[in-house]
Amino acid sequence: MCIFVVKFLQIWVFSRYLEAVNFPFRVFSRLSRLNFSKVKLRCTQFNFSRLAVHHCIFKVIKPKFFYILQWKRTHFLFFAFRALHSSCFTFYNKGMFTLLILADDLTGALDSGVQFAKNGITTSVFLRPPDQGLPWKQQILPEDAEVLVINTNTRHSKPEEAQLVIRHCMERYGAIPYKYKKTDSTLRGNIGAELAAFMESGGLERLPFAPAYPDLGRTTRGGIQFLRDKPIHQTEMAADPLNPVQESSIPCIIARQTRIPVTCFSAFPAGGEDGAGIMVFDCESNGEMAAIAAALHHRNLLHASAGCAGFAEALIRFLPFRRVPFPASSMMRHSPAPLLVISGSVNPVSLGQVRSAINSGIRAFPLAAEKLCEDAWFASAEAGAFVKQCSDALRLDGICLIGTNRALGTEVQTGQPAPAGVHEENISGRIGKLVPGILGETSVCIAVFGGDTLLGIMDALCFDYILPIREIKPGIVLALARGGTSEMFIVTKSGAFGGEELIAEIRDSLRCPSFYH
Repeated sequence: MCIFVVKFLQIWVFSRYLEAVNFPFRVFSRLSRLNFSKVKLRCTQFNFSRLAVHHCIFKVIKPKFFYILQWKRTHFLFFAFRALHSSCFTFYNKGMFTLLILADDLTGALDSGVQFAKNGITTSVFLRPPDQGLPWKQQILPEDAEVLVINTNTRHSKPEEAQLVIRHCMERYGAIPYKYKKTDSTLRGNIGAELAAFMESGGLERLPFAPAYPDLGRTTRGGIQFLRDKPIHQTEMAADPLNPVQESSIPCIIARQTRIPVTCFSAFPAGGEDGAGIMVFDCESNGEMAAIAAALHHRNLLHASAGCAGFAEALIRFLPFRRVPFPASSMMRHSPAPLLVISGSVNPVSLGQVRSAINSGIRAFPLAAEKLCEDAWFASAEAGAFVKQCSDALRLDGICLIGTNRALGTEVQTGQPAPAGVHEENISGRIGKLVPGILGETSVCIAVFGGDTLLGIMDALCFDYILPIREIKPGIVLALARGGTSEMFIVTKSGAFGGEELIAEIRDSLRCPSFYH
């Protein structure tokens, strides 16, 4: 055993040397394998030094010690191998990712990921970046996942913090052949900072950027972003309480956070050099989006690109996917289960949808933000009564709404400040602490508005990742949340998506038997 330890240390040092001289470790990616009877473990291709160690141990040391494993006294060594493997490496079940998507919020991660899932490409959405939340050994992905979507959760972060997260994700997953930086279609968040970090980490001289989403009325013309034919800073997005949009010029928005040059294209240049920096493409229809993707593919510029969910869908034709669909849709069964709608979004679009639902007779149960900030309140009798009220409404009416006073449009000013360390954007996420109690008393379907709220609910229910399945409407995602042995179907949407009657439309779709075929 001592000889083994010494040999391991020697090879560890040697692997570090190979990393320093940029040895091409990826050639070993499919050779690295440990197979003991029923135990099959494979390491990912996303960290070069770990690949080197894995290859050296299990291709150099393993053959020399294989005869030891025939002894009855090999149990300790066998479990030592397993412990070493699980503590030093990141795994997934099998297969290899083709595309990495980095999105700055969870609902954005889902509405981009579902573009691939609905086309038969298995897609997994991680709730957080690497090394945040659960240990990686608990975040095993489904077999044959081809698209990895990571919620960087940086929309409300400082630009410097957002850049650190993007760099970390790119370092961890730099070996994935295709990468996509998903941005908000109304240009909220740290657009310039994150695109800059994405380019720097990937060593990119140029980055194609197509932020249009024609299906939802988001178009780009002359480098200006429009929402339903109005510059976005002249729409309701200017009143967004967390990320108000004050500018519609894409080059100006990017220039606030980076000095990388920005060039706008009304059409792809016919020939010659494309120039360096961020390449912003005008687009007003799905046909134009497809033409942009085709031109970029012809020039071999699709290995790294950026945009919203609209351009993500246009990539499908040109990336080498295997198209092995995850069979989640086959598990869907028509069920008249009640619908619990949880709104944590204070976007004007979501407020209009909630107001329309309340006016149509759907009961709503608002919560004061001050109570959600108090950890002790969740164990109080008042919280228990709130859970029972919601359960009774679901049983009697088949649908109800819950959310903060502000998200439901019933805000009452108390003048009481939020506790230190609790920020406005994550107050809604604390609603998730109530959801297990409601689910414990009633079997329900849940629809969640807002990425912060969705993340809080996923944490409260101990889910690890989400598998998008299909769209109910553009931007409205049906997905399967999983954690351990538990799973649950959910409906999600960004706060700015959908029409005023959306809540009734979601309810009617889930109750319609044809929706499940």
